Amino acid sequence: MPLPVIGQNPCEGPGEWPMRLLERTSFLETLSHYATDARQGSGRLVLISGESGMGKTVLIEAFQQRTANVRWLWGACDGIRTPRPLGPLFDIGMQAGGELAELCRRDATRDQMFAAFLAEADASATLTVVVIEDVHWADEATIDLLNVLGRRLGRMRALLLATYRDDELADDHPLRVVLGDLATQRATRRMRLPPLSEAAVRDLVGERDVDAAELHRITGGNPFFGTAHEVRTGRTAGDRGRRAHRRTSRSIAAVVAALRCAGGRELDQRNSRRGRRRIALQARAGTDGG
Repeated sequence: MPLPVIGQNPCEGPGEWPMRLLERTSFLETLSHYATDARQGSGRLVLISGESGMGKTVLIEAFQQRTANVRWLWGACDGIRTPRPLGPLFDIGMQAGGELAELCRRDATRDQMFAAFLAEADASATLTVVVIEDVHWADEATIDLLNVLGRRLGRMRALLLATYRDDELADDHPLRVVLGDLATQRATRRMRLPPLSEAAVRDLVGERDVDAAELHRITGGNPFFGTAHEVRTGRTAGDRGRRAHRRTSRSIAAVVAALRCAGGRELDQRNSRRGRRRIALQARAGTDGG
């Protein structure tokens, strides 16, 4: 199986269903400022939070598209019953190659892998951006890795972007304790993505005969559910007018309910383009008769 290309998100499939990026310009600008700091040797750990569907991955991909001369390394935690310890580090090691990849293949000790990762992140002449997605699912070793990185990134030429769902962290979640510790580190920055405003949802709806206020109320301004509704009702680049017809609040609610029910684990899989497409197809099949 070929290794993922450095600079691409290996967790994503072919672009099938892009979410529109609305009301996120300020976050992109802030990430650019953090990248500038990191290029100058003041690395940053950016904790990007928000509920499922807020567009955390989409934001990072947009940042990637507008940021030149950067090496990207991607890893993700998996929402399974028995996650592999340090799963994201194995993802990253296979992309980076070299000593880190060799240590991953040998199942080396945690301390060896941590040291190799720190060296790898700071080794490139260009800025290295490391992405670790869904750390609310992180195993204890990965949480320890975040803690180690947070204490050392301030003196490195690297930017670490870690995403998580803050609404899924119980009071006794191990990550919550570490987040508190990381907040005291000078390299740490927090970024929480809020829901879309009604104005943004109206922009998403465009000229379709859909009640934007009702769509906003039912979806709570969640970009994923709002985009899913537009896909469900046929709003695509080549087919805006042919399938346009009025959607009542009942039909909007039906689409969102279908997505919530059909989504389950699919929504839990990093809201990937592949997963979003699959959920949309399930929602379409379940609501066409309503």
